[in-house]
Amino acid sequence: MKMNFIKLSFFFASVLLCFTSCEKVDFGGINENPNEPTQPSAGSLLANAEGAVSAYLGATTPNLYVQYLSNGQYDEESRYQTLNWDTDYWYGMLNDIDRMIQVSDNPNQIAAGTILRVYLMEGMTTRWGMLPYSEALQGLDNQFPAYDSQEEIYNGLFSELDSALAMIDAGGMAVAGDYIFGGDISRWESFGQTLKMVMALRLSNANPSLGEQKFNEALGKVINSNAENFFYPYLADENNDNPWEDRFLAPSFRRDYLVSDVFVNELVGSGSPSAPEDDRLWGMADPAFNSGTFVGAPYGQSNSATDDYSFITSDIINSQTAPLYMFTYAEVLFARAEAAHLGWTGEDAETLYEEAITASFEQWGQTSAQADAYIAMNGYTGPESIGYEKWVALYFQGYEAWAEWRRLQAMGYGFDLTAPSDLLSNATGIPDRQAYSATAASLNEASYNAAIQAQGPDALNTVIWLFE
Repeated sequence: MKMNFIKLSFFFASVLLCFTSCEKVDFGGINENPNEPTQPSAGSLLANAEGAVSAYLGATTPNLYVQYLSNGQYDEESRYQTLNWDTDYWYGMLNDIDRMIQVSDNPNQIAAGTILRVYLMEGMTTRWGMLPYSEALQGLDNQFPAYDSQEEIYNGLFSELDSALAMIDAGGMAVAGDYIFGGDISRWESFGQTLKMVMALRLSNANPSLGEQKFNEALGKVINSNAENFFYPYLADENNDNPWEDRFLAPSFRRDYLVSDVFVNELVGSGSPSAPEDDRLWGMADPAFNSGTFVGAPYGQSNSATDDYSFITSDIINSQTAPLYMFTYAEVLFARAEAAHLGWTGEDAETLYEEAITASFEQWGQTSAQADAYIAMNGYTGPESIGYEKWVALYFQGYEAWAEWRRLQAMGYGFDLTAPSDLLSNATGIPDRQAYSATAASLNEASYNAAIQAQGPDALNTVIWLFE
């Protein structure tokens, strides 16, 4: 027994001596997994951030705001049930882009990331209005960032965009981790210029002098055919497929989104439910199952007899790889037509209007001859023509369509839409913005209150600076 005690004492003393004498030993990477890098690569960070584009393009609610769609049995979304919308996910994606910029030494990588950052942040400010921007994403260095005015955000975004476009090296390295444009920096440059043009026109009501300047800086550098349309490239894979296919087929198996009576009736026009005046409807929707004709579902109501109504085209809701568009040639042509009307350029508004309709027809699978016949009945009569036709052409472009509809309304020539009579979330009409997250006031009280005082109530129908 005594001998065992001596042996144990010697053992513990040896262990103690080992730990006390080796406390400064460098164990190197003994606990590091060589197959899991601790420093994320620029490519992986960009790839992750690009996923936000799908979330933005595939959102259901803005397509209901502009009345392209109606709900099936559950009508709350078309009556504006959701008041508060969380910004955390979007700031998380912006943070990934900032980290990517920090770890990259490739100017083209940095330029692409910055352009993507501008695209996402512009989408955010058109949804919420004032947001943390200049003081955002500073972590513990600034836990309570101020909310910048929308004007300040726009000025900052133009500065970022111009800087990114200036650093592009056409003969330089490809963009790593880029699955939207396949690493092609020339596509990023064209996308950045198109984004700049769209943002410039967005200022037509709020700051037309700056809008005209920026518009003309981008003119001639943007996409010039449907072949160059910008879209999110989905895969036949459940991890990165078209979100609308996921809603209608696996894993959701819901039949809850129908084409609205507002949209269908406008495109049927002087034609009939079996032979609509606007042939684009054949590419945008399917005839109702029960009648074999185009029938729109009443907007803002419960429509449980879904087989009585037209669904979104099966080319989208039944296809994992159906693209969702970011910007299109038709949108660019309508922008140029409106800029000509405003006197920003020397181009001809009527010619561009007709070219835009033709591009939209071809985008939706119709022929130029069909477009010509439609134009013959729907010629250019002024900016109201652009307001209506742009609403049609932006079908299924969700947040982009909602932003442009509000801007065109502010300009006085947007296509008029009527909100349902029984609204939720204290809405008084079609939403003008989305409210901040429910926790925004408690997490950053002083800055939140300052924003509310400057911008107006945190409500769906507070009009933001761009569209006042």
